[in-house]
Amino acid sequence: MDTPRRKLRNLHMENVQNNSTPIRIPPSPMLKTLGHGTGVSVYRLDRSPKHGQIRSPWAVKRITQRTRAKKEMVYNERIVHEAAILRKLNHPNIVGFRGVIKTPEGIDTLALEMCSTSLGSILEERHDEDLGPLPAKHTFKMIMDIAHALDFLHCEARLLHGDLKSFNVLVKGEFEICKLCDFGVTLPLDENGEISFQKNPHLQYVGTTLWSPPEIIDEVEIIDSKADIFSFGLIIYETLALVPPHTLELDAAFNSSNNTMDMDSSQELPQRKQLSYDNDDSLTATTTMPKDTTPAEESIDEEDDGDDDGDTDVDEDDTKENDISDYSMTHIEQAYGTRPPLPVAFQLSDDYNCIVELFYLCTNALSEDRPAARTIWQCFENNAANVATACDVSSD
Repeated sequence: MDTPRRKLRNLHMENVQNNSTPIRIPPSPMLKTLGHGTGVSVYRLDRSPKHGQIRSPWAVKRITQRTRAKKEMVYNERIVHEAAILRKLNHPNIVGFRGVIKTPEGIDTLALEMCSTSLGSILEERHDEDLGPLPAKHTFKMIMDIAHALDFLHCEARLLHGDLKSFNVLVKGEFEICKLCDFGVTLPLDENGEISFQKNPHLQYVGTTLWSPPEIIDEVEIIDSKADIFSFGLIIYETLALVPPHTLELDAAFNSSNNTMDMDSSQELPQRKQLSYDNDDSLTATTTMPKDTTPAEESIDEEDDGDDDGDTDVDEDDTKENDISDYSMTHIEQAYGTRPPLPVAFQLSDDYNCIVELFYLCTNALSEDRPAARTIWQCFENNAANVATACDVSSD
């Protein structure tokens, strides 16, 4: 069953590449910035009409001018790796690959499907506006869609995403569909669905530490696809707490006028969206600096695409860093790889029961005690009618 599908997918990609049309990517200042990741920026590319027909925009991703100046080419290598991975993935809940081009200087630009925004951005806005947890019906939709994506990734593509967090979940419209993005640090799973770091010393789990499972924190020699499930559970936590895992007390301190942490009282306390959660084992408070500029215009081979909508990326890279206090960092580091406590401030209605239960199941300390992605979407699908009814009743 797998071989014919793989052949058909490869034939499709060959046909797309043979029928591709070169386009021009203008300099970065002429593009709308969608977001920043670790060492990269993401821009919106509005394409010119073709044969009189309006074409959907793309998101283009490349390393920043600052990263190039530092010659930190590992981030460009991740873009190359992500492009190679996305070429082979074809799933409605995984962001679509559109094309890639390398400049004479060796810098790669990746073109992706566009989505409206990211889950992380949505949660930031809810937090800043004190709106409370994400509505249960939206969280339910996110869980279903991303569980489908993970099932495909783990069982068919044989890949571990390795960096699941709310900013790597894209959202189209009013949660019409959710898509998984950012495949720059994925790892191959063997025939048993595992990764042996002892047998494959060249492999390294790079994911963001706040969302990392206990087996990564403990540096065990063999992990499996359930590492993604723990991180997925922490995304569910984010929809309830509206802050990244292990930062609830830190967030409360930042927003308290009676802050007693060891911080310079002359500094303005950063808000949630000014915290930088990078996959380099660092957590810093940040203040946005001027955006990156890229002088050279680039060309890229266009690939035929269907209906596409928005991509956005995550954490701010071109920033000025303010050290978080030693007390705060020690508190957070001790919590890495554990199940964070749910906030007590929010009163959750009954339609959140299955969501909270799944959060606890996914964040079990032992890998074997966590559900597989397929089990998650199948269970939620079986209960979809009851959940939808509960959500409708609670909204009346």
